[in-house]
Amino acid sequence: MDAGAFDWTTTDGPIDVLLGEHRTILRVLDEVERESRRVENGAPLRESFWRDLLHFCDEFDSNLHHHKEEQLLFPALERAGLSPGSGPTAVLRDEHLRSQFWRTRIEQAMVARDRARLTATSGSYLDLVRAHVLKENQILFPLARRLLSADELDSLHREFRLYAADQRVHHWLKHPFALEAESI
Repeated sequence: MDAGAFDWTTTDGPIDVLLGEHRTILRVLDEVERESRRVENGAPLRESFWRDLLHFCDEFDSNLHHHKEEQLLFPALERAGLSPGSGPTAVLRDEHLRSQFWRTRIEQAMVARDRARLTATSGSYLDLVRAHVLKENQILFPLARRLLSADELDSLHREFRLYAADQRVHHWLKHPFALEAESI
């Protein structure tokens, strides 16, 4: 198995799930940085790469990862005493919104085929998301392990698995197989 891939069978809990997702996000960011450098150095603009990035931002980052944090982990931490209005979860929610802002700017630059704007906005996106991941890995997740009981962590882990299963079902319902009769 690839060292950066996530394996549900070996996870120890919800924080490990999020850390695994962060490893995936960071690997994608490394690819974005490489592609941005290529574009900056005059290589052809590969629209498929940027469309794949936007799809990743929408499906993995926003719909899967941010949902687990904003709808499940953050409320658990706020029930444990963190302030929803001014604490770390408020800052991190704001950063999720800002990452969406930069995602939209990347899309606009790609559609306009504006190479300079594409590399500049992808740089801003990279800086924001890398700093965000670092905050969660080094501050929020250790805090969660201290504040949440073993039962709360187990409950979160169950909710994460249920949400992941719901997302897989949603994906297949959204992208059904084309069932056509085969010629014999």
